[in-house]
Amino acid sequence: MPPVAQENQIIESRVLRAPRELVFRMFTEAEHVSHWWGPRGFRTHTTLMDVRPGGLWTHTMIGPDGTEYPNEVRYEIVDAPERLVYEHINDPLFRATITFSEKSAQETEVLFVMDFLDVRLRNAVAERGAVEGLQDTLARFEEVLSTYTGEEFVLTRELKAPRELVYRSWTEPDRLQKWFGPVGTKLIIKRADIREGGHFVYGMQLPDGNTMWGRWTFRDLTPFSRIVLVTSFVDENEQPIAPPMAKDFPVEMLSTTTFEERDGKTLVTLRSRAMYASPVQQQTFAGFFQSMEQGWGGTFGQLIAYLAREQA
Repeated sequence: MPPVAQENQIIESRVLRAPRELVFRMFTEAEHVSHWWGPRGFRTHTTLMDVRPGGLWTHTMIGPDGTEYPNEVRYEIVDAPERLVYEHINDPLFRATITFSEKSAQETEVLFVMDFLDVRLRNAVAERGAVEGLQDTLARFEEVLSTYTGEEFVLTRELKAPRELVYRSWTEPDRLQKWFGPVGTKLIIKRADIREGGHFVYGMQLPDGNTMWGRWTFRDLTPFSRIVLVTSFVDENEQPIAPPMAKDFPVEMLSTTTFEERDGKTLVTLRSRAMYASPVQQQTFAGFFQSMEQGWGGTFGQLIAYLAREQA
């Protein structure tokens, strides 16, 4: 349980399944921070990250609607891997203390405390979503952290279609039903709540008549550039089940799909990592990369054909 917040504070904490040194590095290295910092739907671009007493972290948080929020931070205390203290020196002004407590060799508690000058400023920031924003940020951090012990599956395709059409083809059930899935399968949509926090529950009907069920839990939906979701295996009643392809295959994967416009075409990049996976599960996941590439190859082939029909 985190300590009780004072009137001028916002406090959030998480116990994470990862060693303290890794957790600390992900808070202090720009290449990692860009993957998780900010509320859901936001992206963060860092221009400078000088993690030392007196050093600056300048970054811009970009909201789902494209609005940019410049931020400037000055570090006061850098005590690796135990504590970070910094001043947020542009509006809103506050002091952040982040403590990293080692619960075990593979478990770390992060305590994030934001101190404001007075309760009036704290409440004004809270009314603009700061409490939920901090909760979102640490939840995103936990999700990304859970994937950092294994290999990443990456697949890229350039499609001859505008980005908005490609994105809609990925997020609108009527469009998905016309192309999504390995060749020879039929997509059955049981539930389609396509919003951040929503679920898409689907079945893949195989040629032999059997159906494999899955669920997407949406984390970020940034039209028309990014989709982040957790994909998991379930039965027809939406209860979690062991993966059907191998007993040691991970139960959950974190998937990020990005869409980049290039002269009327769209570059789609799909990235997937196993979540909360044991070393054996990570090894099994990596062993399926070739099979996954073949399956996605057929799926992209069907998407290309669908996009061609839509633009004919």
